[in-house]
Amino acid sequence: MRQAPHMTSIQKLKSNFSLVQDLIDTEAKKSAATVWGRTSEFWEGIFSERSNFPSMVDFLAFRRGDFGYGMADERQGELAREEEHARRTSEIFRQTVDPRRIGELDESSLGAPFVFENFGALRSAAFWTNATTAIRIRDLVQRHHASPANTLSVLEIGAGWGCVSDLLHQLLEIGSYTIIDLPENLFLSTNYVAATRDVRLVPLRITGPKIQSIAPGSLAFGLPGCLPVIDHKYDVIINSFSLQEMDLATVKGYFSWIADILAPGGIFLSFNSHGKAGVLKPSDYPLSGFRIRELGMFRVYPSGLLNTIPYEMVLSAAPDDAGCDENTLDVLGCLMQFGLGDDLKDICASFVAGDIDKDTQSALNDLGGFFSSSRSDRAKALTKRAEQMLPAITSYLRAMDAFAAGEMAAAKIAFSEALRLRLSGFAKLRACAHMAIIDRRKELALWDEDFHALFAYPELKRILEASDGGPFKLQFEKIVSVNLRS
Repeated sequence: MRQAPHMTSIQKLKSNFSLVQDLIDTEAKKSAATVWGRTSEFWEGIFSERSNFPSMVDFLAFRRGDFGYGMADERQGELAREEEHARRTSEIFRQTVDPRRIGELDESSLGAPFVFENFGALRSAAFWTNATTAIRIRDLVQRHHASPANTLSVLEIGAGWGCVSDLLHQLLEIGSYTIIDLPENLFLSTNYVAATRDVRLVPLRITGPKIQSIAPGSLAFGLPGCLPVIDHKYDVIINSFSLQEMDLATVKGYFSWIADILAPGGIFLSFNSHGKAGVLKPSDYPLSGFRIRELGMFRVYPSGLLNTIPYEMVLSAAPDDAGCDENTLDVLGCLMQFGLGDDLKDICASFVAGDIDKDTQSALNDLGGFFSSSRSDRAKALTKRAEQMLPAITSYLRAMDAFAAGEMAAAKIAFSEALRLRLSGFAKLRACAHMAIIDRRKELALWDEDFHALFAYPELKRILEASDGGPFKLQFEKIVSVNLRS
């Protein structure tokens, strides 16, 4: 059931703490020895730089400390900077979600968050980030689940500190909810959701009989090593931004397991990218046995100007499906790294439906060669066919290639052409930023959207003030170095 906010007592919190800590103490080493339980190099770095396992007293104000580092709840150092950060975050995410929908959701006071009023909602910066994700999950469930109005059994792999889990109890008809995560994060998320929702904690242990069902009203929690004992079927499985941070063997282990535990009509929502850890290109995600129901760039604008950009995949189980066209998936996922979201919407829809027209498919095949460390290969990929079928995208790619090579006159011509051809969204912002650097302007003279980009992205303001194209050049080289045709 959808739940109203709930706040637990100190005594109940203490009991929850003991239950969660006991599972971690007894199961962590066994879990770490499994393919799912390995801590990637990425997360080892995060855990080493932050505080973990707060005491109960610290937990009551954990959002004032560094416990949320690496999970979109980093502290800014002083109150004025916290307020500015919240304003910037709300400015970015109002482009993806109507702020009125943010304001309809409640934020718990647990953890003592820094809250500020923006666009009519008194909420924290991290709440804006997580609420945007939760609302997107709700919309995708409504669109793709066979029975979205029914009570749902939900599994979240990698729940951060628990904000999305908490919000989904407000947005969906939740029967049972399961969290699987590494010890440091499982401790936070399980205790947070157990304190903010009226649920019964159910520890999932690595040894023991198969778990055939999880009762309604339960919050089940476990370390990754417990996966083999779970035989319960889930209506919705969610992973936001953590598969991209795992070793490839771990990713493959999760996908294989997920294919077995999706309920009939269920969906797996993956918001991830590539190039951060074990997954080097989109087709490294093992999609055999799944059908892609929706593909696109996640969020209209990313949380950071130079961030890796996740793509959302809505997947359903298809045991007899050999998978999608991996080459096209690679091209689309790599193009999204340049902010090409709106410009690819229709193509992504056709890709999912399996009816991309022949000429567009040929143009995409050509552009696959652009993702190469060789400039001559990139030049060959920008064919006349690509220019005819995907003119704005091809001009944009040509412009970035020239910019990275220091050929600013050629870059300016190509960026101008891409903008004339109505390049849109984040790609348009990036094109306007490159043009400002070429013209040595401190403002975005060509930017005409209702989005205060220089405020939202202070790193962009610094780049323009210094007329420094270096960060864009480095990012370009990283994105194309995936070498899709090697």
